[in-house]
Amino acid sequence: MTAPAPAAAPATTTSPASTPAPARVRLDSLTGLRWCAAFLVFCYHFAYEQGASGTARHVYRIKELTYAGPSAVSFFFILSGFVLAWSARPRDTARQFLWRRFVRIYPSHAVTFCLAVLMLVWMGRTLDPAVAVGNLGLVQTWVPDRHDWWFGYNGVSWSLSCEFFFYLAFPFFVPLLRRLTSRGLWAVVVGGNLAVALYPLGVRWLAGATGWEAKFLLYIQPPVRLPEFVLGVALAFLVKSGAWRGPGLVASLALATVTVFGITHVLPYNWHWASCTVVPFTLTIAAAARTDLRGEPSPFRNRFIVYLGEISFAFYLVHELVIFSVRHFFRVHGIAVPLTLHLGLVASVALLGAVFLHEGVEKPMVRLLSRAGNRKPSGGRPRP
Repeated sequence: MTAPAPAAAPATTTSPASTPAPARVRLDSLTGLRWCAAFLVFCYHFAYEQGASGTARHVYRIKELTYAGPSAVSFFFILSGFVLAWSARPRDTARQFLWRRFVRIYPSHAVTFCLAVLMLVWMGRTLDPAVAVGNLGLVQTWVPDRHDWWFGYNGVSWSLSCEFFFYLAFPFFVPLLRRLTSRGLWAVVVGGNLAVALYPLGVRWLAGATGWEAKFLLYIQPPVRLPEFVLGVALAFLVKSGAWRGPGLVASLALATVTVFGITHVLPYNWHWASCTVVPFTLTIAAAARTDLRGEPSPFRNRFIVYLGEISFAFYLVHELVIFSVRHFFRVHGIAVPLTLHLGLVASVALLGAVFLHEGVEKPMVRLLSRAGNRKPSGGRPRP
């Protein structure tokens, strides 16, 4: 999952002469939508991992409702490319860009990794040093068919492994996309959507050729997820230039809702990771950004929802640790509570943990390490 993009001035309705440059408009609707995606992931993990409360019928219902939860990661990857391209600095060096991404993401990852170690020791689990190194180094998703590597320690950090691969690639392909005409950018967006949507058709052949399982080929492997990030970058350039032509926010949200809670249930299993939802997510992200550019009404610019979006990265990192910890505590002490009470308790603790992580780690470390990265030695030359 991507961390929040740099903030700029709030979007307002203005005259053409005073309309702010697109890069200076704050995309609060996208921030609010990021919370919705993070909460979908939370509900999915709770449904499939809580294992301590609820009747079989109620657990089945919540599992059915959140079946497409993994597709929210696709939303994060597209959004990540979009917001990074939106706020990209043309004269940025690769070093400056990568340092900013590192200071925004890695400190929170390191802290939640340590919390995961404490949780596993409390549970009496065996710690694997190799898996720990892979998780800390964010290289766990490059190991085929090893669920213990992908989801070891703080399992959700597998998506950060993909994100760091995207960040390494970003400085190299963004200059190429900047040179494209609107027609070329449209080709990238359409081609990226087609690649993601149709990829499951070739998975059986790839699985036979490599011996790797479909989940690794479709969902975990970083190069496979790169098209979602790249199409998000091209999408941002289209919206910024005013060349985007797509449905509005209401229509895009309606399509995304129908797809997530309906269409994914009737298509084959391999299509629910990202293929089924890539088009509606692309349309929704573009529509939300254009809504903010125009200063049009949006339910996602509510101050409370925007703050939830700002802490959504921290929430994403802590929520599964809370789910596992509460489940273990309930089992050890023989506690049985209604499913809704269990859900509310876990959500509340995860939200509180997210606020502490965001306010106590993420924001202070961004300020501290950003200053360190900008500091120059006495000779006046930037540090290598």
